[in-house]
Amino acid sequence: MRGEIEGMSKKRTAKAPSLVDLCVWTAIDNVRYLGDVGETDIELLGKILQHCTVDQLRHVEDSTEGRDLSPVTDVLWKNFYVKEFDENSFKGYNIEELRAEALSTMRRKKFASKWRFKFEVWMKMREVKEKISTDSLMKKYKDENASKWFGLGQTRFSTLS
Repeated sequence: MRGEIEGMSKKRTAKAPSLVDLCVWTAIDNVRYLGDVGETDIELLGKILQHCTVDQLRHVEDSTEGRDLSPVTDVLWKNFYVKEFDENSFKGYNIEELRAEALSTMRRKKFASKWRFKFEVWMKMREVKEKISTDSLMKKYKDENASKWFGLGQTRFSTLS
């Protein structure tokens, strides 16, 4: 951003950036520090918030009180959703079971943005899927480890009786 400003000063015919543009560029450079955006103009928010990560956007929405940011953030949440998930994300899993468990957790929270809600539900589904996979892998590892020590599921002590 600053390079653009410096580049402009070298051209004598170029028009100086407006104060609003300078403020927007500064906000973009410092987007990680944003919190409650208050009554900031919706068009300016559109220019600024498109540079947020998922966590930054979540923080801005959660910090802003008394204002619905969904006219700006819905598009951003949709973009995050499309980038993060595809039709193969949950292949081999009972998607309805995952969705039901995720929805039961997510319904306790209030979201103005339908795309944020959808994104958060799918993130929760991913967590559930990872937990299922991890638990399954741990069980297989335990079973394999037990069979090595005790010989195909039988304990050493079974021969003593």
